[in-house]
Amino acid sequence: MSLSSVGAAMGAQSQQQTLEAVNVNLLKQSQNQQKELTSQLLQSVAPAQASSPESALGQHVDIRV
Repeated sequence: MSLSSVGAAMGAQSQQQTLEAVNVNLLKQSQNQQKELTSQLLQSVAPAQASSPESALGQHVDIRV
């Protein structure tokens, strides 16, 4: 195996590892953005009124994501 082919193979492997790291980073950023948007949406929704004044339905809603 020639030195140039070894160098080319190592360069291709390095490029593949870099692309994988970038993809993982982009996926993490996307997930964080989805969490933030979901949290903002849940916080922006007004609580629903209970069907009767004695009911506590809808008063204690967990919005943690």
